[in-house]
Amino acid sequence: MNNFKKSDSGLKPEILKSVRDIHNPEILFKEFDLPNNLHCILHNDSRIPVVNLFVAYDVGSKDEEPGKKGIAHLFEHLMFQGSENIKKNEHFGHILKSGGTCNAFTMQDATVYFDFMPSCNLDKALWLESDRMNSLDLTEENLENQKNVVIEEKKQRFENTPYGSLLPLVFENVFKGSNYESFTIGETEDIRSFTVKEAVDFHRKYYSPGNAVLVLSGDFNPENAEAKIRKYFSGIQKENHITRKVNNISEIKEDADITVYDNVQLPLLCIAWQIPGSGSEEDYRMEYFSEILANNKSSRLYRKLVYEQKLLKSVNADKIVLKDAGILLIQAELFPDSDIETAKKEIFKEINEIAVNGFTDYEFETIKNQIEFENTAKYLKLFHVSLNAVFNYLYFKNISRINDEINKYLSVSKEDVVRSVNEYIINKKRISFLYLPNNFKK
Repeated sequence: MNNFKKSDSGLKPEILKSVRDIHNPEILFKEFDLPNNLHCILHNDSRIPVVNLFVAYDVGSKDEEPGKKGIAHLFEHLMFQGSENIKKNEHFGHILKSGGTCNAFTMQDATVYFDFMPSCNLDKALWLESDRMNSLDLTEENLENQKNVVIEEKKQRFENTPYGSLLPLVFENVFKGSNYESFTIGETEDIRSFTVKEAVDFHRKYYSPGNAVLVLSGDFNPENAEAKIRKYFSGIQKENHITRKVNNISEIKEDADITVYDNVQLPLLCIAWQIPGSGSEEDYRMEYFSEILANNKSSRLYRKLVYEQKLLKSVNADKIVLKDAGILLIQAELFPDSDIETAKKEIFKEINEIAVNGFTDYEFETIKNQIEFENTAKYLKLFHVSLNAVFNYLYFKNISRINDEINKYLSVSKEDVVRSVNEYIINKKRISFLYLPNNFKK
């Protein structure tokens, strides 16, 4: 967006018109259920001869039992270790030989697998995903191997990386007592304790057609694609008896300040508030607040504390939105000689200024134009259309929400944002995390 010349109303009118023209066509889907309750979604787009296949399972770290934290993510790894007709790591090989790519991710609410390949190889992708939904090669050797891989990943990404423990610490404190309290990477002792029997039971319980959604987007004949999906997946018969734990989200009771001494070079201040979850009014309103406050070089905190006062090296705001709740984070990287308390006061001062006096028309319209552009242009990519369909189905059982999403952003007013800032930031408790170098003078 910084490359576009801005007028008083934000982006140039001709650019905005082209963006709106892109968005006008409705994104269409076809939905159907197999007799085994697998929900299937088709989105036909023949501009490029490729297909994108997503298979998402309604299981994530929030479904884990005490003493088994990290199992959902570990199981993502196990799904690539071989199945009835596919040997260990051959899933990757088949996809690569077919000219495609594949990957997966685990989060609090779901585990998602996707294959992207030329449309002529659709059968291969469907066969691979159906085979590992039906049966896995869960041997002691494969399990132990992936335990070690996940534990090493935990060390590299969270334990031996500067500020790596921050997000797990945020979730532990912001969502204390809820199913979101434990971060997806889990606990080393729990990962080591996972048995082959538990793996078999986990696959049988959660990796069933009735607990999954299949999304196929791209270049295909809809009738042929539906017939192929029925061919490969209808024969998978698993009972789906899942009792969900209620995810009780308690509000933060008191303001708290947590200090962590770590192997870092610069102090880092992170302030976290709990906000409502995906699809809420705040999901859209907080996008404006975070962008205007901290998320570009012309934002208020960047101009004031990075450029003018030089208190901060950098600053940004992140909105993490899950099914049942969300988090608003402000992260500020300080210089070694910065006055931490002054920086903190200045951040709160700017938040209070917004809560009392709101935004200028220029600020608000500029961010509205940016949001419109970004949330329209991204759906030119099959990946984002498929991903949106996955979570609109898992969260809301309504995939057509994608066609109204931009209007939900554009209908937000300055007054709406100010009301939400007052309700969820000013009038709610927060938790601050301060990372300091080990040699920092205490």
